[in-house]
Amino acid sequence: MFETPAVESLAQLLADTRRGDTPIDAPAAALLPADIDAAYAVQLRTLDLLGETIAAWKVGAKAPMDLPNCAPIPASVVSNAGGTLALDDFFRPGLELEIAFRLARDIKPGIYDEREALMFVGETLVTIEITDSRFATSGLDSRFTLADLQNNGALVVGSGRAYDASLDYLTPKLAFSLDGVNIAPSDTGFNTGGDPRTLLTWLVNHNGRRGITMHAGAVITCGSYVGMLPARGAGVLRGTIDGIGEASVTLK
Repeated sequence: MFETPAVESLAQLLADTRRGDTPIDAPAAALLPADIDAAYAVQLRTLDLLGETIAAWKVGAKAPMDLPNCAPIPASVVSNAGGTLALDDFFRPGLELEIAFRLARDIKPGIYDEREALMFVGETLVTIEITDSRFATSGLDSRFTLADLQNNGALVVGSGRAYDASLDYLTPKLAFSLDGVNIAPSDTGFNTGGDPRTLLTWLVNHNGRRGITMHAGAVITCGSYVGMLPARGAGVLRGTIDGIGEASVTLK
């Protein structure tokens, strides 16, 4: 792992913040990761300091031609649909509806084309990601965001089906509601990063170059179809994606 004193210091700060109840007011400029490789090193070191295992991964991009980014998701914040999450446990919670894939087999480090990468996929799933930031200040350099597990707060894993290449992964029909009231903006319903299968393949190869094995059972969530919506209140949050399944969680 690429570690420097700055990587260690930022990882320790982020780990302490995840254990506590006060966000980081303003990170010192000296803590800014030197590059994206350093930011990825902070991610893994943070999980080491927390004693966490990786149960899921997130990957996304601002546009199909942009370089994607990714982050591991610790097991402690991954839950099955139908449970309850307290909004007070997050600093700045946001809500996202996503398509994910569950791995049926380990993926050992290597370089795979999309067809090969998808051979490791067992299921397509609906997930709800609760985004969050350990930083009180918005508009920070994106390397801070990347180091902070790319703003992951929690992941709710819903129902799904065996992987089917014929499904509409680009503009699926969906619904996203809070206590039965639609909250999905009218101009959403597409993934800004493009086809989630392409994002999955990028993640597999990105981790392969880093020598990371992705284990069977891991869930790879691949970007939001509703953007990021601020969590404005409690209630039952429910998302459905036609042909795949649904996910729900009670926010209190």
